[in-house]
Amino acid sequence: MTSTNRSNPLTVRVGLLEAYEKLTFQMHGSYRVESLAGDTVRETKPSGVRWRARVEESIPAQFLFSVLLNSYERSEDAMTLAETFGSRNMSAIVRQIGGPIEIDDRVIGDNTLYRVQVGSFRTELDAQPLLDSLDDEYAPRIVREVLREAHGIIELFDADLIETYAIHDGFRLVPEDSSCKVTIFGVLTGSGFKYERAENREYGGVMEVYLDHAGKLAVINEIPIDRYLKGVVPAEMPAGFPHEALKAQAILSRSVVLAEKSTKHLNDSFELCAHVHCQVYTGLTQEDPRTSTAVDETKGQVLVNDRSLVEAFYSAVCGGHTEDGATAWATPILHPTRGRPCTSDTASVPDLTTEAGVRKWILSSPDVCCNIAGLNLPVSGDYARKHFRWEVSFTRQELEGILRDKTGVDVGTVFDIVPVRRGKSGRLIEIDVLGSRRNLRIKRELKIRRALSTSALESSCFIVDVIQDTSGLPVEFVFSGAGWGHGVGMCQCGAARMALEGSTSDDIFKFYFPGTMVEKVY
Repeated sequence: MTSTNRSNPLTVRVGLLEAYEKLTFQMHGSYRVESLAGDTVRETKPSGVRWRARVEESIPAQFLFSVLLNSYERSEDAMTLAETFGSRNMSAIVRQIGGPIEIDDRVIGDNTLYRVQVGSFRTELDAQPLLDSLDDEYAPRIVREVLREAHGIIELFDADLIETYAIHDGFRLVPEDSSCKVTIFGVLTGSGFKYERAENREYGGVMEVYLDHAGKLAVINEIPIDRYLKGVVPAEMPAGFPHEALKAQAILSRSVVLAEKSTKHLNDSFELCAHVHCQVYTGLTQEDPRTSTAVDETKGQVLVNDRSLVEAFYSAVCGGHTEDGATAWATPILHPTRGRPCTSDTASVPDLTTEAGVRKWILSSPDVCCNIAGLNLPVSGDYARKHFRWEVSFTRQELEGILRDKTGVDVGTVFDIVPVRRGKSGRLIEIDVLGSRRNLRIKRELKIRRALSTSALESSCFIVDVIQDTSGLPVEFVFSGAGWGHGVGMCQCGAARMALEGSTSDDIFKFYFPGTMVEKVY
């Protein structure tokens, strides 16, 4: 499948939720309810009526699955890898995704990637043996392509059952003006993390209710980018952080959405999701005048390198050292971000690729930018206590159960967790779990964090101490770590401290993204 950037680069289609059996919502203002084909179902005026939607009948989508080996910026590199699999009598193809990023007839970047995929399977389960066989050579994952979209009938009705409509495949709620909003009740947030919960949320813009790939209800919010960012920035950074840090966050979030719109969720009806996989988006619910001002003051501004858009990542707390983007992820990124100490005193930072260096680092409290304990910043105590340095422990039996649940592999009795490779920030990129039945190698920082916790560890920059009984059998595993998140790009707490001490957003970018500058592209 080849994906191209949409015709209007200044709007974004955000996937809010999926896999719902039913949906309850309320429209505030005048809306036109229309089918996905654009036919009017009914006009609504302001009222207190709640509406409900449920699936009356549906047929799920049909997929073709393959194993993604790697992605490259150059087609030649992708073809070389594909040819090596041809010599092994294995079918490999190259798929192009992304493309030139254009605004006002000007190309501001190019996120074209060439993906090498192996195999062709009807189910994900069928693809699993090939994935397992390639795990030692690559960091593969299973991807899918839609052969047939889901379809069916959605029933739309008011809470009093006075009106009811049967609509094929989905419907759109189109507002009369920008003051209109929709409340969705019981939105599940933070899925897969320890802060998962349900809450009511409000959204502006166009709302689209449709059938997801499983034939369940899903919702998309179609909205201008800068209105979208007003729901992203306060969800990604505390609104009480200094103004220059909020401006930096707004510029980075805008850069990310423009860079990623055509490279994620390729088989979905939306361009970006509302979760940490893309950027957290809470609609109107968490909008704050301070973050909205930062978005307005930086309107159209993005981070560039040689006038080309930078895919500018960020994380909450780097723990004292940021990470290389190329180390954290297999996928090439625009203007690869280099890891660096989160301090100007680089001589005080040990070699974090070594076990001795990272242990000394994690068990200390260095004076780096993101060590904000005691500073006049919101959530300083919380961040310092929970995220800058953290500790969590599991009994051996708990850890064995977590590994089985998260990886599907029963390693037997867990004896040890051995670091194989660390990035320059000390984050683990590869580990070996040593078990009585088999050993398990896990690659990539997020997979490691998820495999070793019921939700996810704060970061992959950690050390493990094994507590043993008198016979030498492990009884408890203690994880001591640094930072919260992948650590690539701007450290949000570090930026907050820099801004508190007088740095501008430009100063922050020079520190975390050397060689870049801010440019207004619309």
